[in-house]
Amino acid sequence: MFSLGLEANVQPRMKADHPEAVAVSEIQTSPELRVPAELEQATKLLEELPGAVLLLDASGRVVFLNRIAEGRIDHTRADALGRDFFRELLPQLEQEGWGKEYRTGMREHPMSICRATAAAVAGGERAISIAIRSYEVSGERWGLVLIEDRSALQGEAARRQRAERLAAVGELAAGAAHEINNPLASIKGFAQLLARETLDRGQQQALEIISQECTRVAGIVDNLLGFAIQQQTVAREQIDLSEVADSILALKRYGLETSGVVLDLDLDSRLSTVEAERGAIQRLLLILLQHAERSLTRKEGDRRLTVRTRESNEGVVLHISDNGPGFPRHRLPFLLDVEADPETGLGLSSADAIAREHRGMLWVESGEGNGATFTVRLPRSKREREAPTEPPPREVPIEAPTPFRVLVADDEPTLRLALTMFLDRHGFEVEQAEDATEAYRMATSRSFDVALVDVRMPGDGLVLIERLESSADWSGHAVLMTGDHTATRVRDEIRRGRPHLTKPFDMMEAVRLIERLSGSRASPSGQQAS
Repeated sequence: MFSLGLEANVQPRMKADHPEAVAVSEIQTSPELRVPAELEQATKLLEELPGAVLLLDASGRVVFLNRIAEGRIDHTRADALGRDFFRELLPQLEQEGWGKEYRTGMREHPMSICRATAAAVAGGERAISIAIRSYEVSGERWGLVLIEDRSALQGEAARRQRAERLAAVGELAAGAAHEINNPLASIKGFAQLLARETLDRGQQQALEIISQECTRVAGIVDNLLGFAIQQQTVAREQIDLSEVADSILALKRYGLETSGVVLDLDLDSRLSTVEAERGAIQRLLLILLQHAERSLTRKEGDRRLTVRTRESNEGVVLHISDNGPGFPRHRLPFLLDVEADPETGLGLSSADAIAREHRGMLWVESGEGNGATFTVRLPRSKREREAPTEPPPREVPIEAPTPFRVLVADDEPTLRLALTMFLDRHGFEVEQAEDATEAYRMATSRSFDVALVDVRMPGDGLVLIERLESSADWSGHAVLMTGDHTATRVRDEIRRGRPHLTKPFDMMEAVRLIERLSGSRASPSGQQAS
């Protein structure tokens, strides 16, 4: 329901100041379109309203429209006045029965219509909401029409739905990463163990390949997981634009290669950080890369994509250039208004919005047949990048060397076995626990130098660490083992300086970490721990 309530402090535009704000009586072309003086005065106020407003007579002809309404219905004032709103200006409304409903309602009075539709207005089909209400002035009935463009709201709702879907994917990916990285860690561990014990050079090379391929698979999983998880985060952090671009390109590299695209990277490794939402910046870069990739698929012969990051006087800059067909110069001012792509759900307008939300800019330079360069500029972070702090070294009294005692707490039996066998061959005393309850009982009933604790296991590894470090019976160091270092709780622990191993890790990495955490004691092999 709508009323013609007007604020008392709204000042009508005066004809002397705004000659285009013509009074209704001056633009009527036939006597039967004239309106009462009371309504004519109201139109001066309607001109000032921030929304699109039209006034119709009882038959549906337009007797007034404000300047904003001209843009909504894609008709000038001179063209619209005197024409039937339903049959001539927006004929799809007549086809949908709006015109008949209006004319019938005006005879019955009062009449109110309010609903949403898709209309071919303002140069394309847009979602609009139209509200119409009848008024009686001086014995005559008139229709007040308010038009609201809801395309932006629908776009925001669609983006929110995509974000919710990505959040669900992120939760699924976190579980998948754990299930994939655990067996990878076991395979890599046994491969490294066998490689150290065989004298056959061919077998050693084969086992080294197995270990390397495990690391490669883990990297792919990690990139996918990081992208999916970070789409649901809203907190801003200090990020390296070169590092984010590199991680996105790792996901796109195979697809680009199979499309015959040569990728040139020129990423500044000493780039200043920017304060941004990582997931949003990833989406921005993904949109631009997909746009460049689609352009290159329309080009015959050499296809080249260049991604470059640089410092500039105004901030940090990233360029994405392709040697595709480019764009005619007359299209450049409108490129960033392109709505979401029907295949990907992502559009250049979304990329532009993300840049502006981060107080940055996005622009394109191109010429037909000369490729295109999209440039993103973001302001530098005002804060220094937070570096993880190492825990202070623990003073250990000098004593006769004894084997380091290690507790391996993980619900994956093959990984426990691989770790135990590898550490045992390096002179460590190792005991195993398959859940947090058993690990806590063992750790508080006997002495351990280090506990290697899996995050995802029955009883929760992070809860186990909290219990151990609050117990007077625990004097060792706790190390996180995780196949999902992107999880919020894990990231928080790592930022606070928690030592950690990311699955599938190199077994010697575990050895070196244990020796370092055990302070200045001699290592089991007789070497001083570094």
